This record gives sequence, C-alpha cells and structure tokens, in this order.
Amino acid sequence: MRWTLDDVIEAAFTELEAEGLDKLTLRGVARTLGSHLNSVSSYVKTKQTLIETMADHIVGSVDVTNLPDEPVERARAVATGYRDALLAHRDGGRLVAGTFTGTGKTLRVADTMAGALLDAGYDKAEAARLCWAIVYFTLGLTQEQQTPSADPRGSFDELVATGSYPSLARIGEHLMVADSFDDRFQYGLSRLLPPGA
Repeated sequence: MRWTLDDVIEAAFTELEAEGLDKLTLRGVARTLGSHLNSVSSYVKTKQTLIETMADHIVGSVDVTNLPDEPVERARAVATGYRDALLAHRDGGRLVAGTFTGTGKTLRVADTMAGALLDAGYDKAEAARLCWAIVYFTLGLTQEQQTPSADPRGSFDELVATGSYPSLARIGEHLMVADSFDDRFQYGLSRLLPPGA
C-alpha cells in the first residue's frame, strides 16, 4: 500500500494521543501506520520535522472564516480558536511552542490576527508585538493547563507564612484562587485586547 503524508500525520496524532510528546518517535508512527520506518522517513526525515508538520496542522485547523467584523472581536476569536486547536491534542501547546514552518496554514492564521490588529488601529510595530504577546500568552497558559500537577496551595501557604514574600502574602488569596483556565484565558485576553481598543 502506498501511504501519503496525510496518512503519516494522522498516524502521528494517534501516536501522540496514546504516548505523549516525549515518547513520540518516527518508529512509533510507522508502527501505528502498520508500515516500515522508511515509509515514514520518506515524508519526514526527523522527529523535529514531524513535530513542525504536526504543529502546522494544529495551527492550520484554526477556522479563520466567518469571523466577527469588529477588529478586536475578530482578533479575540482567532486567539480563542488558536487555544481550542492546541487543547484538541495531547501536549498540543508544548508541541506547537518553538516551531515555525512558514507554510500557508500557519501564516494564514497569523495574517488574520495581524490584519485584525491593524484594522483595530494598532500601528505596524504594536500590531506585531501584540500578535506575539497573544501567541505567547496562549501557548504558555495551554501548556500549564495540559501539564498535570499536584495542588500547590499547601506548599504556597507554608512558604508565604515564613514572611519572606510579603507581596505574595498580600495577594495570596487572589493568586491561588481556583479560577478555571478558561477564566484565566478570558481575563488575560481582555487585558491584551481591551474592548474598544
């Protein structure tokens, strides 16, 4: 049977969901595909190339059609779609972080965000910086959400009680509230993209 790049990527996402990013390998993708390593390597030579191709598919899945006409709301919708695309895959935030493929899929999403910011009245430099800030904020928050950890409240309270961190002691009741990640995302986005900006 002749495999296609789409077959390889589909198998790679199946492998990612089963094993996680750290255990993702070309050999594992070939095994999931029911093929030989050479079949996978003919499309993606290295794990890094595989990750970049997968990242492009994740970002490229963001729907940039039927967006709001109002520019700030359009930018907000793209950012929300970006986060949703990352969360749709195990380790999606970590997989996409630090990759740049420069293909039409990824650049289409970036172009839509940049266009919304320019239409909102930001100058070129500010639109570029804000675009990066939204991407970094979304990637960071998504990685935090996708990384399970023990409840830090107990150790935080103990450390703050030592008196060594007076500012954190003052805001501790607000800092360690059990806000959902959705709430944190919406709050952060509202600070980056205030209504009527």
